[in-house]
Amino acid sequence: MTNSTGTFTYEQGKSISFSIGGITLGSTLGKPLITPIDLVENGSSTHQTVQNMVRFLLMLDADAYSENGIQLSTALQTAANNWTQIDFSAPMFEQNMTTIMTAASAADGGTHQLPETTDAKEHLEATHLCNYSGIYQGTFTEDNSGDSNGKLAFFVNALNGEVNGFALPENTLEPTELSAITPLQYNQTAAFETGSSNDKSSYNAEFISANDITGKWKKETRSGSVSATRVGGASNAVYRFSASFNGNNTGVLSIDIDAANKVTGSAYNLKTHETQTLGGQLTGPWLTIATADKTQLQGLLGIESGLLIGTWVNTTKGTSGNFSGSGCQLNPVSLSISGFRNWKLGSNTGSKQLIPATGTDPLVLLDGTPIAMVRMTVAPWGEMSFPITGFDKTGEAEAVDLSNSSFIDITYQSNQSVNLQLRQYAVHGGTHNQIILPAATEFTSVRVPLSNFVGGLTPLDLTKVAKFNFALLSNNSNDGYAELIVKRFKIDNFN
Repeated sequence: MTNSTGTFTYEQGKSISFSIGGITLGSTLGKPLITPIDLVENGSSTHQTVQNMVRFLLMLDADAYSENGIQLSTALQTAANNWTQIDFSAPMFEQNMTTIMTAASAADGGTHQLPETTDAKEHLEATHLCNYSGIYQGTFTEDNSGDSNGKLAFFVNALNGEVNGFALPENTLEPTELSAITPLQYNQTAAFETGSSNDKSSYNAEFISANDITGKWKKETRSGSVSATRVGGASNAVYRFSASFNGNNTGVLSIDIDAANKVTGSAYNLKTHETQTLGGQLTGPWLTIATADKTQLQGLLGIESGLLIGTWVNTTKGTSGNFSGSGCQLNPVSLSISGFRNWKLGSNTGSKQLIPATGTDPLVLLDGTPIAMVRMTVAPWGEMSFPITGFDKTGEAEAVDLSNSSFIDITYQSNQSVNLQLRQYAVHGGTHNQIILPAATEFTSVRVPLSNFVGGLTPLDLTKVAKFNFALLSNNSNDGYAELIVKRFKIDNFN
């Protein structure tokens, strides 16, 4: 078993075995990154045994929501000690799993269902690509002490496994652009091929670890060796993005984003062979970064789409250009609605909170989908709110500029009308700009222009807003309480 964060310890050069209670998953030579692909001989994402192993692990997840990690309840772990070995290669695997699924549900009261093979394959391949995605710098050298040597920069795309990059031969000023030929393979070698149709070069390589590449190159009658090592790429980052940049300079970017949307990473310049640290912030989709040499980068980063695009400029050096790339969720994240995580409940002392029974976090799962849900008897008010970005050092919801946004899209269900307020930064008491969401007995999607938010003490100023607040001001006369469920909340040109 791994610990709660999925980490494990091993001895260099020795085999390590993985098991859950009485069920052994497999063993392999110890290394920093191990997935079910490594636990099966000639393992790959299309291998039936590997797929069934992933299905088994996903079935055990306590909340059936893999984005926040595969977590096994304590009760299930105890029950698993009595389970007998499973044949993951058996043709009747699904039927053989019936007893264990029943035992898992009995242990922790959850609903443990076996995912489809296609879902397991998709999950495994996305994880595989994310683990190896990033930027790598290295060299190519010619065999037999030839003079065709130079520098390399690879960019492994997190969305499709394509490996692009640049090659800069010695005594050459302009790099050759490399384009993917064969994307990253979903197997134990994680091999790929990239090259250039202009100079007829090709680079066949594979990963010997999650951070190191080795392989061969050829160009007409010449050939040699390739090696490269990851640049940046913090293993504990929540999101990992990578990009290539061009213009007056050419190179690659490693961008790591933590749970507070703080950005760290590295920029590797192929022409100068320099690596610069970088830092910045992600605010909604807006990425702002500065490197150690005062190069400024601005762009749009889509957490859900995995796409990144922007421009860079160094006014001191008079250089500029563009960058583009991709990224993925590297580590588990907490529940969110459309990327908004910091939801909170509140009420006056006369109101009584019913769901959730305790605490102020309304985020739960409904049929495997995150929702924000509150039920309370209102006397005279209750609320559910979230900051648009986060909180500053004082605990105040941060100011956000939504002047580039025109509307919001909401999917919700409510047993009575709800006042939805768009609050200005650092404004608490009094009347706020708001709209009325009518009661909806089933999930309903609506689009609301931001210009509809009116009625505040001051006109709405979209350049300095901070949070959305759902105000519950009355109970349903039949139910005797107010209930609101929010399933989706999208801000135009923001998330």
